[in-house]
Amino acid sequence: MSVTQRTQSLIQLALPYAVLAAITLIAFSPVLTHDFIRYDDTVYITDNPGVKQGLSLAGLRYAATKIVSSNWHPLTILSHQLDVTLFGLRAPGHHAVNLVFHITNAYLLFRLLRKMTGQTKRCLLIAALFAVHPLHVESVAWVSERKDVLSTFCMFMALGAYVNFSKRRRAGSYASMLVWYALALLAKPMPVTMPFLLLLLDYWPLRNPGDPVRQYARLFPRLAVEKLPLFALSAASCIVTYVVQQRTGATRDLDAVSLGHRIETAAVAYAGYLAKMIAPVHLAPHYPLSSPASITLLASVALLIAITITALALVRARPYLAVGWFWYLGTLVPVIGLIQIGNQAMADRYTYVPLIGIFITIVWAAADMLSTNRSRRAVTVTAIVVLATLSMMAFKQARYWKDSETLFIHTLAVSPRSAVAHTVLGLVYAKDKKHDQALTHFQRAQELDPRPRDAAFNLGTALLNANRPSDAIPWLTAATTAYDKPADARANLGMALLQLNFAQNAMAEFAKALAIDENHIPARMNLGIAAGMLGDTATAIATLAEVVRRAPNDADAHYNYGIALLNGGRTADAITHFEEALRLRPGFAEAKTSLDQLFGVRPR
Repeated sequence: MSVTQRTQSLIQLALPYAVLAAITLIAFSPVLTHDFIRYDDTVYITDNPGVKQGLSLAGLRYAATKIVSSNWHPLTILSHQLDVTLFGLRAPGHHAVNLVFHITNAYLLFRLLRKMTGQTKRCLLIAALFAVHPLHVESVAWVSERKDVLSTFCMFMALGAYVNFSKRRRAGSYASMLVWYALALLAKPMPVTMPFLLLLLDYWPLRNPGDPVRQYARLFPRLAVEKLPLFALSAASCIVTYVVQQRTGATRDLDAVSLGHRIETAAVAYAGYLAKMIAPVHLAPHYPLSSPASITLLASVALLIAITITALALVRARPYLAVGWFWYLGTLVPVIGLIQIGNQAMADRYTYVPLIGIFITIVWAAADMLSTNRSRRAVTVTAIVVLATLSMMAFKQARYWKDSETLFIHTLAVSPRSAVAHTVLGLVYAKDKKHDQALTHFQRAQELDPRPRDAAFNLGTALLNANRPSDAIPWLTAATTAYDKPADARANLGMALLQLNFAQNAMAEFAKALAIDENHIPARMNLGIAAGMLGDTATAIATLAEVVRRAPNDADAHYNYGIALLNGGRTADAITHFEEALRLRPGFAEAKTSLDQLFGVRPR
C-alpha cells in the first residue's frame, strides 16, 4: 500500500470521528462557559465537603460509604473529586469533562454499532443523532448528571466487550464485560437492564438476521445462562438502590401516588418522550407530576400498543424494529415512574440511552425502504438538514443552562407549575439577599407542592429574612421535624424567637440545634447573643469565645465577641476583635461604627 493510499485510509478511518466531534462541540459549546446550577450541583459538588476535599484517602472512604442525594454511586463521587483536584470549584472545567464523556460516548456508540452490523453510514447517523439531540442537553450541561455520561461510558465499554465475547468466546472479554458493567452500576444504577438488552442484541444484529424465531428460542437458555452473573449484579444494584432510597426518604412519594396513577403516568411518559424526540421544544429540567387527561392517556396507550404489535409482526422480516423498540421500552423501565422517586412526571436526562433504540429503528427502516440512488441522495440531504436543525436547537437549549436564574426562569416559561423551579429561584434570590423575590417564589412553591421536606424550612426562612418572624415561626416549627437538616431549622426558629425578644425560648432552640450538631456556628453564636440580651454577660463571653475559637475567620464571630467583651468592661480586648472583624470584612459597617464610637471618627 502506497503512502497516499495509507493516508487516504487513515482519513477515511478518522473522518467519522472528526465529524462526530465537530458537530457535538458546536452544539454543546455554550456549556464551556457555564456556572454550576443550584439544583443538585450544590449537593454533589459546591457544598459537599466530601467532594471539595478532592481525591485523597479520606475522599475514597467518603465515596465508598456516603449516600449523596439519596443515591450510592461511588464512582461518580470519585469523578467529581478528581474534577475538584484538577479544576477546583471552577465550573467550566467540570463542564468540559462532561462534554468529553459525551463525545466519547458518541464515538463508542458508533464503533459498537458498526462492529455489530458492519454498516458505517447508518451507524454514523445514529451516533450523530445521539450526539446532538436536544433531549441530551440535560445530561451534558448539568454537572450533576456526570453519573449519566459516566455510567453510559462504562456501559458502552461493557457492550463492546460482550460483542467481542460473542464473536470469539474468550474469557478475557467476558471478564472485561463484568468489570465494566460493575463500574457502570457504581456510577448510576440505571443500566440494570443491560442483561436484557444483550438478549435483544443476541437476536439482532449479533445473530444472522435470517434466523427464525424458533432457532433463537432454542439458543435462548444458553444465552440466558451465560448472563447470570450480569443478572446477579443487576439484582444487587436494585436492592442496594431501593434500600438506600427508602432509608433516605426518596421513595416517600410512593404511597402518595397510587399504582394506577403511576401506570398511567408511565404510559404517557413513554409516548411523551417519543413526541419530544420528534419535536424537542419546551424542554425543562423539571416536569411536575400530574394526572394525565383521559384523551392523552388513551392516545398514549393506543400508540404504544400499535407500535408493539407492528414490531412483533415484523420481527422476522425487520428484526431491528423489535430490537430498537424493546431497547427503548426496556431501558426506560428503571426511571419510568412505576416506583415513584421524587415528584417529576418525566425527565429529559432519562432518554440518554433509551432513544438509541428509536434511532436504530428509524435509520434502518429508512435505509431499507429507500434503496435507489436518487432516494439515497434525498436521505443524505434530509439527514444533514435534520442534524443541522437538531444541533441548532441543542445549542439554544444549552444556553439556558448558563446559570440557575436563567435556567429556571426558562423552566417556568415552559412549565409554570413547577414547584422545583420556584424553589430554586427562591434559593437563588435568597442568596443574593433579594428577600421579597425569594419569598414570592417560596410561597408559590409551597402552594404548588407542600410535600417536599424543605418547603416549610425555605418559606419560614424567607419570612424570617423578610423581617416577618411571627409569620415565620409556624413554618420553622414544622421544619424542625420535617426538614432533613433539623439543626438549621432549630437555629432559624431560635432567630425568629430572638427577633421577637423571646430570648429565653430562643436559647432553648439554639441549645437543641447544638445538641444535634455541636459545630453549628450560627446556633452557637446566637446562643451567646441571646445570653447577652438576658444580661448574662459571662455566659455570652464564654460562648462567643468558643465561636471565635471554632471559626477564627468569621467576621461576625469577632464582632459579636467584641460586643460581649465591651459589655463585660474589657474594652481593649473588644477593640482587638472589632479590628479583626474589620480586617476580615473591610466593609463591615457595624464593626467600624463600634471602633469610631470608642476612638472618635478617624481619618479614612
